[in-house]
Amino acid sequence: MSPRRSARTLAVTAAVAGAADTAAFLGRRRHLFAEAPGRAAGTVLGLGLWTGLAVSAAVEPRPGRPTLALASAVAAANALLLAAHLRAGVVRPRAFLGAGLAAIALGGVAAARRSG
Repeated sequence: MSPRRSARTLAVTAAVAGAADTAAFLGRRRHLFAEAPGRAAGTVLGLGLWTGLAVSAAVEPRPGRPTLALASAVAAANALLLAAHLRAGVVRPRAFLGAGLAAIALGGVAAARRSG
């Protein structure tokens, strides 16, 4: 397997895992749509970003700027989410999981762009 393909595979796998984690979070907390619609909307937006990144990274043979922008947005969003959880003192492993997956996805996209 070529370095570019390995990096793309890593990025796609991390993005699919991030999307699955976010979807599972929403599935377990359907009450958020009624009780905290802003939080639910933010989570739906995150799910859209993760899904868009997975599709974009999977479709492009060499990830372009749009895929890099999506990966960067996902990484920034997850870093902010982790920071908010740390500040509020309500950190669970899931917050670290999202940030870690986002970093892996961004690294995979960046490596796929550089690989020959």
